[in-house]
Amino acid sequence: MGTASCWDDVEDLEGTLHYDVLGVDKRATQEDVRRAYREQARACHPDKPGGDAAKFARVKAAYDVLSDAEKRKAYDEWQKHVEFRHVRGVAPRFEGGEDLMLDEFEKRVAARGGETVDPRTQLVVVCEVCSRPATTECWTCGMKICEFCTLKRHWKGKFGLHWPLVNKPGMMLEQLGRKEMEKKRLEDAKRLETADPNFRSDFELKEIRSFKDAAYELIQDLGAEKARFTYDLRLAKYYMWAQTKCYIYLACYIPTGYQDKEVEFECNPREVRLQPEHSPPVIHRCFDGNISAEFPIQVRRSEDKRVFTAALPKREPGEMWKRLFRGDPDGARCLEPPYSIQEEKDNVYLEFEVPFWIEPRDVRVEVGPRDLRVAVRNELSVVKTYWRNRSEEKKHPETYEVVDVSESLWSLDDDTSEATGEDCKCLFVNLVKPPLTESEMVWKKHKRMDNLNAERHGDKLRKGFRFFVDDEDDFQLESLLQVSVSFSPTLNPSENLSAPESSSNSFIFEVHFSSSFTRSERGEARR
Repeated sequence: MGTASCWDDVEDLEGTLHYDVLGVDKRATQEDVRRAYREQARACHPDKPGGDAAKFARVKAAYDVLSDAEKRKAYDEWQKHVEFRHVRGVAPRFEGGEDLMLDEFEKRVAARGGETVDPRTQLVVVCEVCSRPATTECWTCGMKICEFCTLKRHWKGKFGLHWPLVNKPGMMLEQLGRKEMEKKRLEDAKRLETADPNFRSDFELKEIRSFKDAAYELIQDLGAEKARFTYDLRLAKYYMWAQTKCYIYLACYIPTGYQDKEVEFECNPREVRLQPEHSPPVIHRCFDGNISAEFPIQVRRSEDKRVFTAALPKREPGEMWKRLFRGDPDGARCLEPPYSIQEEKDNVYLEFEVPFWIEPRDVRVEVGPRDLRVAVRNELSVVKTYWRNRSEEKKHPETYEVVDVSESLWSLDDDTSEATGEDCKCLFVNLVKPPLTESEMVWKKHKRMDNLNAERHGDKLRKGFRFFVDDEDDFQLESLLQVSVSFSPTLNPSENLSAPESSSNSFIFEVHFSSSFTRSERGEARR
């Protein structure tokens, strides 16, 4: 058999058979294909004189493929791969083939019973793509294919061009094993990282960078002296405070605290400084009141030196501080702010308890687009910043707003104090949220993209944020303050100032005043 006859036996040699049958070009439109089909069908229909059923079947098959956009796309894609087909008698074969398979088969038969195999009497299933011995079957279309053809796409019957889906003995087990090994490798690497006491996650590293940028920027812009009297929310979020009649309790998160670095704590009756080694100070502020120099200060810190608490005795027991540091608004970062707040879907309600002699002319309430300012003459001065959705504000900088300033209102009414039962007045502030945006109504199913529905990064237990940024507790400092307040001692020089039993990962210091105090150098620790 010559080479020409071998090529003649190959159907659709160039991958353009359907176009050739209809007599159209590969760039023909659907209308051209439909017109050509009608002409060919009228000419070769079996019911017509001179019709040819076989030719009509080829015309019908060609039209079925080319009239369907998906089938035509698959057919054109398949045409790119026809040059890799094996043509019997023309394309060279790899060594082995059927004879090699029969040799292996004969060895196995002989091993069982000593029989022999005659290759002339054996049938071998060959690959439907390249005619090599088939070793597997495509689960999608049932085509018998060889190992080589499992690496390229094929097309059979109603199944368009697709990658082979085959099953190899042990393949699934091997893939599962690789996945388990990769999972185990990642778990081991994560465990080694977290075992390091100085390990920091990406979120914590970002927090460290933000803290350092804010601290250095404040000192550079205002100077170290003015910075001690300035309230900056970027730094204030790292501490919270609470008070009893005798003590001020300070809880602080130190973003740059590391187990192998010291943390300096210096305090005198008017000033406090908390500064990690090789880092700007987390706190370096002047107290709004006075701390007693007669009693020791109880200082606690976690073993990784990232959480710090201190019990500061008041110089005047019974005096209630309005603010912790000079320059802070009243109640800033306090465990119990000077108001109660209730937030609903469309409104935020605040109540301030003020003395009974306060009149409306003594009150000034300013509801701004970014913050709320409440001032009561000789009694109260509060400034609170709203939480803002940065992504929504970036999308709509001109229209984004947290409260509807024009609809918000306040009132001053007579009331009775729940704590003492005495007459007082209640300053009521109603902050109205703006109407839902078109995006929230259409795409968010009437769900407001505000602080209540915001997602917390890396925190699956808590959802949403508080309405005021000043009240947010990102580092769970409130629980430390609540425990400290519940075990608050009394100021009695004759009694030993002791603290509740600490956990195994914390240290307690009792500090007495000096001109300056460095925790790493002074004090006796109990673990």
